[in-house]
Amino acid sequence: MTETPVNAPAPVKRRTWLWILLAMLGLCVIGVIAIAGAGLYFVSSHVSSKTMTTADAFKEFDAARAPFKDTKPVFEIDARERPRQMRKLSDFPTASKRAEQVRVMVFDDDRGKLVKLSLPFWLLRMGKQKIDLADEAFDFQQLDVKELERVGSILLLDERGRGGQRVLIWTQ
Repeated sequence: MTETPVNAPAPVKRRTWLWILLAMLGLCVIGVIAIAGAGLYFVSSHVSSKTMTTADAFKEFDAARAPFKDTKPVFEIDARERPRQMRKLSDFPTASKRAEQVRVMVFDDDRGKLVKLSLPFWLLRMGKQKIDLADEAFDFQQLDVKELERVGSILLLDERGRGGQRVLIWTQ
């Protein structure tokens, strides 16, 4: 017969802290996947890109611009290809219905691609209160998000490039 020594160590127990650490790591991985999924859903529901002919693209531009009829845009592109503000947002009356999103349509004739983007104002309000769409060649100055919302639906830019490109920006 074999006898068990009196001073023999107890069997090794699994450490509770190890399970807690693994559970936290698992929750972090699930959280990252959920955030990535939410971001993918947001982009897929707010950005679209289609290949089409110039004629079809311009029909879509005409349909989008129809509510503004003969209204001139707030910004126009000057001879140096820089936007110039033609009217101040503070000059516009307060609309009965506030704008909910900024819409952008861009058509690149070389690639035959029409890209549509909609940015909800709740997303714009999360960042700075002024939108600074500045880069070296294209400076919109600073647009106040609250002013854009206040004036409601307004045409910001309608530009046709020399090479068949077109850009339309408005609030809705």
